[in-house]
Order: sequence, then C-alpha cells, then structure tokens
Amino acid sequence: MIGENNLDTAKWVHEHLNPGSLPGPVHLERFSRRNLAKLFHILGYETGAEIGVAEGRYSKMMCDHNPGVKLLCVDTWQRYRGNPRGGPQSQHDSNYEIAQRILAPFNTTIVKSFSMDAVRDVPLGSLDFVYIDGNHTFDFVMRDIIEWGRRVRKGGIVSLHDYYHFRGAGVVEAVNAYVLVHGIKEWFLTNERKEKSAFWVKQ
Repeated sequence: MIGENNLDTAKWVHEHLNPGSLPGPVHLERFSRRNLAKLFHILGYETGAEIGVAEGRYSKMMCDHNPGVKLLCVDTWQRYRGNPRGGPQSQHDSNYEIAQRILAPFNTTIVKSFSMDAVRDVPLGSLDFVYIDGNHTFDFVMRDIIEWGRRVRKGGIVSLHDYYHFRGAGVVEAVNAYVLVHGIKEWFLTNERKEKSAFWVKQ
C-alpha cells in the first residue's frame, strides 16, 4: 500500500505533486491544507492526531475527506501563561462546545489536556499522521514536533500549521532547526499566502 514506508510516500509526492528536485522547503503550487487533508486519504492513512483544535474546523475537514479516520483531537481549551494567542477563557469555552458538536458524528477522541500530558498515552509509531497547531511559541512547537513526531510511524507525515513569521511565534524557527538537525533534506509548504502548513515524511 502507498504510504507503508517513507520511500513509497516520498515517491508518491514526487510523482503526483511534482515538487522538483531541490532540497526543502518545496513550495507546492495549488496545494492547500485542504489538499493535505485529502492527501492523508489518498495515502490510505487511518489514524491521526491534531494538536491544537480550537473550534474543530480543520479536524472536521480531515474527517470529511477521510471517511472512517480515527482522529485524536488534543487541546487544553483553557487560558494559561505562555500562550500569547490564547484569548479569553470565554472564547476557549465556546470553542470547546463547538468542537464537541461538529466532531460528534466522526470517529474522534477529544482530549482536553496539555499536549505533553496527552502524548504520554499515545504509543510510539502508532499514528499515520499528526497535524500540529497548538501553542505557536518556539519551545512549545519544538516539543510538539519532537514528541508527537515520535508517535508517527515511518512513512507517515508530520505536519503543522502557520509556518510564517508573526509576533510571539516561533514556528518557522522551530521547523527550520528541526529539519536541519535531523537531516530532513526534503519538506514541503502549502500555498496559502500567509498561514502555510509545513510537512515532511517521517524517516
């Protein structure tokens, strides 16, 4: 099956998305994060997680495009120090109610927890993909990439949202440092004007 190992998945991306041969980041034309959700289905992925769910819009999109996918949805849904984009608690409460409602028809498990607490209950290599969209400061992003990346099997996809520079964020720096240190020669960016998603095949 396509996606059972990193070579098959990388080959599929090359053949179907035609990213070229240069080292990453490879900018994929006409490929949005909606297409990324569709790609998980094309590759036959059955188990995934989203870290940072908010009102659940992207979780729902991944479920809509992947009928039957088993999706773990992790978010604190609470205000805490060190999260400059967190907003008031009333917003988190509202988002939690919306997420519960719109994700109820799908095979989702909603975990109201800090990311590093929730990850302890997920076996290593048990996920086909992860989509990280939680706390956007450098330390939080790096911990999410490291720990949730370990839960993705070889040949699966590690992905995350908001790869661009904005106040209080460290997504770009965390991703750049991770792929450099881990020798990831090829990784990809979706084509949104600002709020791009980055992803790579787990090696």
